[in-house]
Amino acid sequence: MEAFHPLIQILLLGDLVNEAFDELEKLFQISDTALQLKAALVEHFDGVDYVKLSTCFEDIMRKDPTCNDSLVRLVFMHQHGYYDTEKLTEMIALHLDAIYAKCDVWKELASCFLNLCQCAEDRMSACYNGKDGRNQIHLDHSNQIPEIFTNRESRKTWRLRCRWWLNRHFSHSILVSDIASGDLELLTYKAAAASHLYGREFKFVVKAIECSEKENNVELSSFFLQRHILNSVGFYYNAEINN
Repeated sequence: MEAFHPLIQILLLGDLVNEAFDELEKLFQISDTALQLKAALVEHFDGVDYVKLSTCFEDIMRKDPTCNDSLVRLVFMHQHGYYDTEKLTEMIALHLDAIYAKCDVWKELASCFLNLCQCAEDRMSACYNGKDGRNQIHLDHSNQIPEIFTNRESRKTWRLRCRWWLNRHFSHSILVSDIASGDLELLTYKAAAASHLYGREFKFVVKAIECSEKENNVELSSFFLQRHILNSVGFYYNAEINN
């Protein structure tokens, strides 16, 4: 309570929560900590309003994309069905633009990609042709690509990001370093995410498979990684080929 501005404290003591929110809005232009204070305030007094709460954490992430605590909160809300997969994907990507993350962040990103691909596949159009007395289903496979990669604005952002990440997260030197570290989970989860962006033939993905098989880790290689590879669309690879 002492962390809040005196006027905000008075408003809270008077149970004037909405008015306290308004005062915090005014502080946004003055203090960088106002975003975190607002998130704490919303979480304490209006924690069931997940839209408002997630917006607070998104604002913090945009201000400071290295903020792991805010990302953890968004992941938690997503896991409980209170936060959109596409939005979480964007927040994780923003986080990875700013830091070199541990394996749990890459695992979450890969899972988001898989979820988006499966949702896109569920929306695949099917047209029925009664020729020769039989119904034939024609599937538009382009619809398997998640909307986050087809929307005009986000597509441009992701193409630039993928090009940058080739050096930032998936360069040969980083691959060698990840393998040398012996952290098979990090290597596998990064490769799973990479397969959705660059395709199954991407060197980072191929090497991760080799390492998993060498270590005879069936759970990581046969179950987790292969599941992602089989459902990946290789957005950046296909975008460059078709450009």
